[in-house]
Amino acid sequence: MRKIKNKNMMVLVVIFIVTLTSSIGYSALQSNLKVTADLNVLKDYIPDGTLYDMMHHISEMDNTSSKYVSSPSGIDFSQISSDTNGKGVYELHTTATEKYPIHYYRGEVDNNVIFANFCWKIIRTTETGGVKLIYDGKPSADGKCNNTGTDASIGASPYNSSYEEAKYAGYKYDNDEVDSIIKKKVDNWYKENIEDKYSNYLEDTIFCVDRSSRMSGNDIYYGAYDRNRNNKKPSLKCPQDSDKFTVANGKLTYPVGLITADEVVYAGGVWGIENNIYHLYTGEWYWTMTPSNSENGTTRVLDVANTGLLINSHVVFSPTIRPVVSLKHDTRYLSGNGSKDTPYLITPITRSLYNVIKSKSVLDNVKSEYVESETGIDFSQISSDTNGKGIYELHTTASDKYPVYYYRGAVTDNNIIFANFCWKIIRTTETGGVKIIYNGSPTSDDKCTNTAGSKTQIGASAYNENYDEAKYVGYKYDNDEVDSTIKTKIDNWYEENIESKYSNHLEDTTFCNDRSISRQSESIISYGPLSRNYSSKTPSLVCPREEDKFTVANKKLTYPVGLITIDEVSYAGGVCNVDNSMYYLYTNQWYWSMSPFNFNATEARAWNVDLKGYLDDARVHNYSGGIRPVISLKINIQVTGIGTSNNPYIVAQ
Repeated sequence: MRKIKNKNMMVLVVIFIVTLTSSIGYSALQSNLKVTADLNVLKDYIPDGTLYDMMHHISEMDNTSSKYVSSPSGIDFSQISSDTNGKGVYELHTTATEKYPIHYYRGEVDNNVIFANFCWKIIRTTETGGVKLIYDGKPSADGKCNNTGTDASIGASPYNSSYEEAKYAGYKYDNDEVDSIIKKKVDNWYKENIEDKYSNYLEDTIFCVDRSSRMSGNDIYYGAYDRNRNNKKPSLKCPQDSDKFTVANGKLTYPVGLITADEVVYAGGVWGIENNIYHLYTGEWYWTMTPSNSENGTTRVLDVANTGLLINSHVVFSPTIRPVVSLKHDTRYLSGNGSKDTPYLITPITRSLYNVIKSKSVLDNVKSEYVESETGIDFSQISSDTNGKGIYELHTTASDKYPVYYYRGAVTDNNIIFANFCWKIIRTTETGGVKIIYNGSPTSDDKCTNTAGSKTQIGASAYNENYDEAKYVGYKYDNDEVDSTIKTKIDNWYEENIESKYSNHLEDTTFCNDRSISRQSESIISYGPLSRNYSSKTPSLVCPREEDKFTVANKKLTYPVGLITIDEVSYAGGVCNVDNSMYYLYTNQWYWSMSPFNFNATEARAWNVDLKGYLDDARVHNYSGGIRPVISLKINIQVTGIGTSNNPYIVAQ
């Protein structure tokens, strides 16, 4: 399309639009924009976020030559889509003067949509300005739509259980009072997945089960058979009112159906000609909604073959099922460009956070993409591109009901927004929860851009105000009846920011204040975390003693919140006295962990993460220690987003 480059011309055109709009109305103006080449460019200057208007603005007329149509008379529907016979968005020329001209996708195009947690392909717009979508499977963990084969369907089914009578070509039959088998399958799927949460996005459009027919002896040939097999002249008009299926006229239970054979032809399919380079090709057979014929006692319905051609099959055959719905005219998309990697997003994807983490994990005791050692991660060394970067399954928990998965290294996809704060995902818990550590506040457009500095903390504090007895390494002390200084700070923050609105999303997981003694002399007590993380470099997520397990249930916690353990820092990529600015727990600040270090005769000391990213210890009465609360989301938490700083996971409320 040619752009308007002359500013004066642009002003004149705008004046013309205003005048024209006031006299003939916007819908008529849209039609006029198609009439002349000079006005057609104005489609580029009408900003909006609806799928319909997006298609209108990029469409070409289908009865003329254009970028991917070489014939002066337009698309030849007797031939498959191609770079010379249609690839893109086209306006059905016979509807150009209607209020809502019909636009359709043809060929191999970027028409991917995510709606209701599923992938779809845009087929076309409707006579009422809606946008018809065909099911295309489930999004990947990172929000992409790359499904083929059976993954692009909801399953397989016969169309009907019998084929001896012509009535079984119907989506309903016996005066349209009996549902076909496939209608029951589609309706059940819709009821389970769409009805409660997403039906308000959909219009009650017409689904055409075209049973117009001609007789040849005792055989019946339906309208679409002749249109698409013999004449190669598809149509989106439903010839008979009795074959128009809607919720309003009582022929549909829900606003869902199947694609028609004519819609397949407009998209690029042809009877008997293979086509694996158009958007309706899946490599699998699937049903249309269109009757074909009843010949020699066998009733057939049209379907798309595994080679992409249009064909007919007897109704007891079992191709796959791809439901079709139609979005309302005013439906806007949140983001995306229609590609498989970045689909148009109608409704945010909500997925189980635990399952997303699980799906991306690899075992930590074997060689993998970012682990070069055959024996897996070496925890005596910091995380790196050769010693762990990504999500790992703790191999010692592989046979547990809920294996533990943890993030390690310079990951960029463990950002999450919860309770109006940004957090970093640390790991999953033994009960399938997801532990997260505070990381500041999101930007006004819901991004988590804090990577370093005091904004990653809720403040700074001493761990305890006293330090001259061993008991002060405790998160609580004096028989766990007295709260430490830092626990008081954390509890106050939690009560003010989380408790009243968001606590129902959290599990009561174990926070380990491991005071097990690994070595003791007259003047020094060394605690378990010191032995594991300084001496042997063998971190552990097992809390050795029951009395060091802090939960709300055992009344050692007031609220389900605590601090990270130094073992969790080791799994994430930190090591004693070795700088590491290339892992997600580095903030260029030093902050407390929940793990005791030692008591050296005069000072109680606790572990912390140093400002250079290494594991260090500090006196518990050091007031400059940062505070980063840790909480654990329940296993059933659903999220949107992909975990990056610009598109963080967001907990679905």
